[in-house]
Amino acid sequence: MTINRMWTNATRTIFVRAMASVAMLCGLTAAAAAQDGKLEARMNAEQEARKACKTEICKAFAEKKPDGAPITCSVTKTWVESEISQGILGGKVSWPWSHAQCTAKVDLDRATIAKIVDAGEGSTKLKKHDVSCSLDRKAPETGEAYGVKMSIAPEVSAKGGKATKVVMGWGDIEAPLLAKGALWTATATDSTFNVLSGYVVSEINSFIYEKCKVVGVDIPAPK
Repeated sequence: MTINRMWTNATRTIFVRAMASVAMLCGLTAAAAAQDGKLEARMNAEQEARKACKTEICKAFAEKKPDGAPITCSVTKTWVESEISQGILGGKVSWPWSHAQCTAKVDLDRATIAKIVDAGEGSTKLKKHDVSCSLDRKAPETGEAYGVKMSIAPEVSAKGGKATKVVMGWGDIEAPLLAKGALWTATATDSTFNVLSGYVVSEINSFIYEKCKVVGVDIPAPK
C-alpha cells in the first residue's frame, strides 16, 4: 500500500467518525428509542420541550407569511449510541463515544421560511446558529463527557417547495483537542465537497412534510 493510499484511508476513517457528530447538528425530529429508563425520561422531556418551537416553525412553513417576529428558541436532542453507529454510520465505522446531547439556538426569520417553501427556485442564507454538544464517553468512569461548541450559518437552496441543497457555513469550533481535530477535518472536508448536503436536505424536507404532522400541522408535499 502506498503512502498516499494509507493517508487517504486514515483521513477517511477520521472524517466518517467526525461526520457522525457533525451530522447531528441540524435535527429537530423526534428522538430515537432510549436504552434505559433514565435516558428515556431525559429524551421524552427533550421532545416535550421542543414541541412549542417545532409547532411554531411548522405553522410558519404552512402559512408562508413573510411578516411577523422571528422564531427564536433553544432546542435540545439526545442521540443514543446505537442510532449514531447503526443509523448514521451504518455500522461500517465504530463510534468512539457513547450518547450525544446537542442544543441549538434557533433564530429563523419568517420571510426566510416562506422563501424555502415557495414554489420558485433560489437560495436563502440563514442567520448564524450556535450549537453545543456533550459527547458521553463509552466508559463514564474514565472522565467527563466531551464538550463541543460550534456555529453554522447554513445556505439553503430550494426548488418547487423542497430543499435541494444545503451549504452548512461552518464557523468557530471549541472542543478538547481529541474531538477538535476530528471536527476540523470534517468541517474542512464538508466546506470543500459539501458532503453533508444530501443528509441535511432529507432532514429538512422530512421535517416540513412529515414530522410537522406530529404536532397537527399538515403541509401538503409538492408534486
